[in-house]
Amino acid sequence: MAEQPLGHVWKGPTVNEIASLARVGPATVDRVLNNRPGVRDGTRLKVLAALEKLRRELADGKAAVRIRLFCDSGETFNATLAAAEAQVNSTTPGVVVQGHYVATNQVDPGAFADQVQAQGALADGVIVVSREHPAINRAVRKLCSLGIPVVCLTTDLPNSGRSAYVGNDQYAAGSVAGLLIGNALPKVAAKILLVTSVPFRCQQEREMGFRRVLRGEFAHLKIDERVISDDQPHTTAAQLSRYLDKHGTPAAIYNVAGANRGVAQALDSLTVPQRPLFVGHELTVHTRALLEAGLMSYVIAHDFVGELAAAVRWVKGAIDGAVAPPGPTQILIHTKFNCGA
Repeated sequence: MAEQPLGHVWKGPTVNEIASLARVGPATVDRVLNNRPGVRDGTRLKVLAALEKLRRELADGKAAVRIRLFCDSGETFNATLAAAEAQVNSTTPGVVVQGHYVATNQVDPGAFADQVQAQGALADGVIVVSREHPAINRAVRKLCSLGIPVVCLTTDLPNSGRSAYVGNDQYAAGSVAGLLIGNALPKVAAKILLVTSVPFRCQQEREMGFRRVLRGEFAHLKIDERVISDDQPHTTAAQLSRYLDKHGTPAAIYNVAGANRGVAQALDSLTVPQRPLFVGHELTVHTRALLEAGLMSYVIAHDFVGELAAAVRWVKGAIDGAVAPPGPTQILIHTKFNCGA
């Protein structure tokens, strides 16, 4: 900590508190606070954001709002949302978000619902990313009946009675995919392969929007039978390879699910002229690499950090009595030319 004038008592956060929140070592915090070299700009900003959050919490004097985040998704989505959780925790004063992440192919919906209900009942607010399932709807409904605000993030559970939804208009996101593919392909008859997984509302809405655009504006493009993925790269790659061997290469592939790496692995065996247009969702370290390598054509995405921060703010507002519904977030389109970190 920087030296203070004689007689001054430091009332701010400790070096260890800042280091813990920013997820860096105490020595790094010391360098930043004393403006010494040897710290990357991004790390310096993380430390300063953590310091500002802790200072504001000390000035406010209120107990932090405890928010539980439950996420049932693919491994890459989970990791990306966990990184967003860390950033929100280090920059948003007055909240502590604690995430619980499970891989979709390993989830028992009933057990997941029981965990949401039991652990969510001990929190001030809950954020859920989950498939549609009666047991999960029941758990959300129970939490809401206890007066605990529940926000669905990215994929909605409208039949659960949740308090709010924060995320894209997924029907519009699927429509964007249809427009991108329709405009990119020649105006001749061709087939489009649709890849889906388990019943997430976001996937269903993306598919509906996609089909509407193709029917209304690109009637020469027909959707072929779907490949059902388990959101695991290796099994998705094997399933798609079998499809390609049996049915040939489609003009385009639209993946409304996860495991974009699996789709890319199957396409990597094709020569470049044979590869179909490939559109998927979520900008992650993996899809960024696929765009740069030319295996993906477009990634339709959203701001993980911004959406999680918006969900946290909504929970805080709901606790204080503000319940205005949030509007849909911005749909982002990435190519190899604008996918940088």
